[in-house]
Amino acid sequence: MKNNGWLSLLVVTAFSVSLPAMAERAEVVEYNPNVPTMVPAVQPAAPTAEVGILGYVNEKFNRMDRQLEDSADRMDRLERDMDRIRTLEMKVAELEKKIAALSVASASTSTPLTDATKDKPTAPALSATDLEAAQAAYKKAFDQLMAGKYPEAGKLFKDYLDKYPHTDQSSNAHYWLGETYFVGRKFDLALKSYTEAAKLEGPKVSDALLKQGLCYIELKKDKEAKAVFELVKKEYPETSAGKQADKQLSALKK
Repeated sequence: MKNNGWLSLLVVTAFSVSLPAMAERAEVVEYNPNVPTMVPAVQPAAPTAEVGILGYVNEKFNRMDRQLEDSADRMDRLERDMDRIRTLEMKVAELEKKIAALSVASASTSTPLTDATKDKPTAPALSATDLEAAQAAYKKAFDQLMAGKYPEAGKLFKDYLDKYPHTDQSSNAHYWLGETYFVGRKFDLALKSYTEAAKLEGPKVSDALLKQGLCYIELKKDKEAKAVFELVKKEYPETSAGKQADKQLSALKK
């Protein structure tokens, strides 16, 4: 029993002595700068199938956005072009009005007939009121034509010609009346209107002749069409009508 007591005392004493030493060693291990610390390498996360799908979808959406932007740009350009066309059409209408006014004014002065003009109908002088009414009637018909309302425009041009048959706008009125018939595939009536327009030798005479030829083609009269196209090509070679006539002749030869 006495030996056991001494043994216990020795164990307790040894344990008491070893605790500070162990603490000191622990401090040395914890704070010793010479001991390298191992930083665990961070491995990059492996790409998952979900991330790949999201990237694909995002790319698709980005591509669609770019296509929509391109389409919007094209629409803007088309709208600007249409605005320019409408502006030009308005300018053409204004010029035709001014030409009509000048022509009617010049027709009011009496001039002797020559051999070259005695067979042509002379335009009677119009009063200022009649001239204004004629110009308004022509503009109304032309506006309907530009709006694509061909039956309405055709009726108004016909009314214009019935009421004002010998103005300087008569040639143009016959031509535009022919256009309304041509669009409606009434080629017999269109041919008559184009023929009248060509006879009056207005500013659209070359176009009227070309349209005569196109009416002949629709009516299955290739011989007459060829003769008219050759005339247009010969008399108006540098005009748009002359170039179109040349193309039509080439097509007829095939």
